[in-house]
Amino acid sequence: MKLTVIPIDKAIVIDGEGIIISLTDITWIPSDVHAMHWDSTTSTGEIEYNDSKPNAAITEIGIWQQAVTDHASEKTALADAQEASRDHEAEVRGRRNGLLVGSDWTRLDDNGIAADKKVEWATYRQQLRDLPATVTAASIAFKALADDLNHTSWPTKPS
Repeated sequence: MKLTVIPIDKAIVIDGEGIIISLTDITWIPSDVHAMHWDSTTSTGEIEYNDSKPNAAITEIGIWQQAVTDHASEKTALADAQEASRDHEAEVRGRRNGLLVGSDWTRLDDNGIAADKKVEWATYRQQLRDLPATVTAASIAFKALADDLNHTSWPTKPS
């Protein structure tokens, strides 16, 4: 694991994945630290100070293990906040609208498809238009459809 902590930026980076800490308390970091770098494969690191103190080499992660915990906590909190802010019904409607637009060509008179296929496409398009109502009537969570584009409640596109 490669760990970098930059307190002034409230940034913790683990193996290239950076998180800006906004919800987690990082006052445990000494105030004179500009940055800390740690490489667990070599068990070496360095602390850079923001005053005239020279950089210090470290051979143990020590208190900086807390940065790994804070990174994971912040990542979880951000994912939870993002999930809570999703509008699943709007996502389903957006996908449905995209599928309708993608099948508009089937309604043209000169599209070259057989009459029986036109009926299949018309049925498919009607099922898409009915989708919000059929989801509500069947007590299917919009989240299930938003998260699974292969959910059985999505109409099957004609071949």
